[in-house]
Amino acid sequence: MKKYFIYFIVLVIALTACSGSPAQEQSSVETIVAGTLEALTASAPIEPTAVNGISFTDDNISFVIPTGIGTSAVEEIIPAVPAGEGLPWWGTYPEHHIYNLEGYSITDGFRSIAVYLYPIQEYVAMNEDVATRVETLKSLIANPNQPLPEHLPFLPTFNANAYFYSNFATVSFQNGSGIRYLTAFSQVPAPILNNLMLYTFQGITNDGLYYVSATFAVNIGFLVGKTAPTDWPDPVILQNEIDTVTQQLNNSKPESFTPSLLVLDSFVQSINVTGIP
Repeated sequence: MKKYFIYFIVLVIALTACSGSPAQEQSSVETIVAGTLEALTASAPIEPTAVNGISFTDDNISFVIPTGIGTSAVEEIIPAVPAGEGLPWWGTYPEHHIYNLEGYSITDGFRSIAVYLYPIQEYVAMNEDVATRVETLKSLIANPNQPLPEHLPFLPTFNANAYFYSNFATVSFQNGSGIRYLTAFSQVPAPILNNLMLYTFQGITNDGLYYVSATFAVNIGFLVGKTAPTDWPDPVILQNEIDTVTQQLNNSKPESFTPSLLVLDSFVQSINVTGIP
């Protein structure tokens, strides 16, 4: 795996110095996400538009890196890891491709800055949890105005859970569609911080063959300088803070983020998947 993603996993584990089963990890954050999603509403679909920037093309995918966002992309082919005894649930996946974005405008060293391309049929056959995520994503794409589930679809898989969601919208790319939102991951209750916050897109090609995930670091001015407390506050106080910050994020203009959410949307809009041989 590429270094940014590894660093991100290390950071998550460092927050807790522990790991566990999916059920255990979900229970550790359920009190945090409770009620947060009720405030989310879907926006009108963001349709593909022309993008000015650096074009990237290979045999499997093409996209345009908007001016000022990055300088290039490097493909990485990740070998399949089939299910096996003692293997964690999140460690099973088919061969897939990662396109690591270089020269990204935020360089704090641990958030994943990449586009991921997965073959859906192979993945859902290997991992029941991923099959559920794919069906949830299809439902959200078809009906984005429905009440949002407690856990939004996200790939890649790993041993942590999202503890907030904000700025939900549907976005179309050149030959598919999906959802985008802001989130962060932890194994324990945590505040919303700039150095954990991600913009992510989760989408499916129109032919249903490929799953496209993109993750980008984002910051916003009112969170600059905010750090994790040395002593975790009362869960109710922390939940109130998360709800307040989530509402602030939802009410913030796309241009107030760094990079602008509109620019990251345009990156996603430019994606065209030609398939994995």
